[in-house]
Amino acid sequence: MTIVRVLLLWILIAVSAVNAEKLIIGPTALVVIQEASISFNARVDTGAGTTSIHAKNIQIANGMVDYTIINQSGSEARLSSRVVREGVVKNAEVRETRVFVYLNIQHQGQTRQTLVNLNDRSKSSYKLLLGRNWLTGSYLVDVDKVAQ
Repeated sequence: MTIVRVLLLWILIAVSAVNAEKLIIGPTALVVIQEASISFNARVDTGAGTTSIHAKNIQIANGMVDYTIINQSGSEARLSSRVVREGVVKNAEVRETRVFVYLNIQHQGQTRQTLVNLNDRSKSSYKLLLGRNWLTGSYLVDVDKVAQ
């Protein structure tokens, strides 16, 4: 074998080894927000940098935010979290300022603390959008896979 072929084979093996440790996730996933013990049928969105959850009645005071999260079935929970930051989020339609908090998101027995922005997703089919910040390092997306 030429040196180029040996290097290419080594790279392929290294990439396969890294990817072997990652879980495969489909375009949607059933997850649980641990702080509220509420499950969400979430949409996986590799185009979104940050995870976003449907929240209403958002009230900020003294570095804390009180808010209500609501899943697709209408189950809701009132939560209080430390404000991590407020920042501008852009999408195809608008630019808006959102509050960011940490939430523990569980999927298939694994929990990840994730930065989440609070957003009115009442018109969206999916009340939780899993962004790259939740996917990175742990998941590969297979659009043919059925949600679990």
